Amino acid sequence: MSKINLLVGFVIVSVLGFVFHFAFDFFNNPWLKIVFAQNESIFEHLKLFIFPTIIYMLFDLAFSKDKDAIFASYTSGIIVSSIFMISGFYTYSGIIGKDILAVDIGLFFLCVILIFYYRYKKITLFDGANSVIAFFVFIAIIELFTFYPANINLFKDPTLKAGLEYLVNLFR
Repeated sequence: MSKINLLVGFVIVSVLGFVFHFAFDFFNNPWLKIVFAQNESIFEHLKLFIFPTIIYMLFDLAFSKDKDAIFASYTSGIIVSSIFMISGFYTYSGIIGKDILAVDIGLFFLCVILIFYYRYKKITLFDGANSVIAFFVFIAIIELFTFYPANINLFKDPTLKAGLEYLVNLFR
């Protein structure tokens, strides 16, 4: 992959990530939560780079020769970036006690850079058929938790206030 293709991929995935952030609310179709973020939880924000990367990967695969290494490097990049996003967010927000939008956006861009770094260097965590299995298992896990989120902070929308404390504060 040339550096121009790398830059084009970064821009396309970043722009699509921005569009994917608002698409669910814009179209208001419950089935779109399969690929678009449905709320502001960290888990849903993974979709902002996972599915745009998959779209770009399909184009990259169509025009490249070494399809196995490309697929494996994108799969590895997506999985590593997802772990990086979750651990990076909880580390920095846990240290300072709150999350900052500019840092969150920077974290998104770092994840996209990490994906294309894996693609550029052809770094793979899986070989051949194992990358296909890892890809589909990872996507299945993403979709499973989209429809059946666990009751932990990773899946909770921080913009939603709930409980008695919120109701009491409404009337103050």
